Amino acid sequence: MRQLLLASDYNRCVRNYTTQRIKGGMQFTCVRCPHSVRTLDFNVKDGNLRTQAATALNQHAAEAHNEPMIISSPNVQQRIWRS
Repeated sequence: MRQLLLASDYNRCVRNYTTQRIKGGMQFTCVRCPHSVRTLDFNVKDGNLRTQAATALNQHAAEAHNEPMIISSPNVQQRIWRS
């Protein structure tokens, strides 16, 4: 039998950051400490700014808080980017 995962439990398990609109972009803040990054900190030539910020916060959570880094399938990302 499959267990249902409540949205609050899901977010607690995989969400390492919160987002907030700021002038000119978004700010991503760690849910466990005050560490944050802004989309303004990244270069659009390196890809989607939100993806870069989210990756940076997930990497921070993995290194600073020993939280597993959640990575989506590259095939799914490719389909999204080409849509």
